[in-house]
Amino acid sequence: MRPRHSLGRVIASILGKSGPRARVSRSALERNIAAAHAAAPGSAIDLRRDACGHGAELVADIARAAGVSEALVDDGGDRFGLELARAEALPLEAVYGLGGRGVPALSFVGPVLQTKPLRAGDGVSYGYIHRAPQDTRAALVSGGYAQGVVRAIGSHASVRIGGRACPIIGRVAMDVCVVDIGDADIAVGDEAVFFGGEDPSQLATWAGATGWTELELVGVVGLSAPREVAA
Repeated sequence: MRPRHSLGRVIASILGKSGPRARVSRSALERNIAAAHAAAPGSAIDLRRDACGHGAELVADIARAAGVSEALVDDGGDRFGLELARAEALPLEAVYGLGGRGVPALSFVGPVLQTKPLRAGDGVSYGYIHRAPQDTRAALVSGGYAQGVVRAIGSHASVRIGGRACPIIGRVAMDVCVVDIGDADIAVGDEAVFFGGEDPSQLATWAGATGWTELELVGVVGLSAPREVAA
């Protein structure tokens, strides 16, 4: 099953989907920032790199409401209504719920674009580095390295669709990846969760496969994929 980027875009357009999305939880940020600020009152908020891909405007708004008055920013300006930081910043992992600290604030999700049978011996994705050991079913999922899905996770990580773990098989492509869905009741348009939400271990698997930190992985996705804010 070789991914075809144009096919993925056409199907996504027909479904009215926007493709993969970095979904930022306002409530998770509120809880995390409030707790971090209570533990270290007087600390600043670090808004650099668009708040590590979470959206600087959003994070600044929540930080102000929590009583934070200072910020680290990329350009040295004060457009977020916060003074330039003189104090140390709140720990980024605590702010964004990473490494077991707080509630994960960013999830990465993408729609299922296509499903099809995969026969024993069929090759998957570029170079056919994965061949199906037995008959199964595969799904083409929107989200690839152009949106921050690090190529090293191919054949090492899973997505969750309807609560079921579905392994990514073969190489991650530019805009899509292929997952093994077996006999699961999965259809075009269903949402695949790459990380975040109910299974924090997914991001830890990415970190183990890539050697990157969880903060680096979340930041790349948040800065690369279209972003939306959820409750």
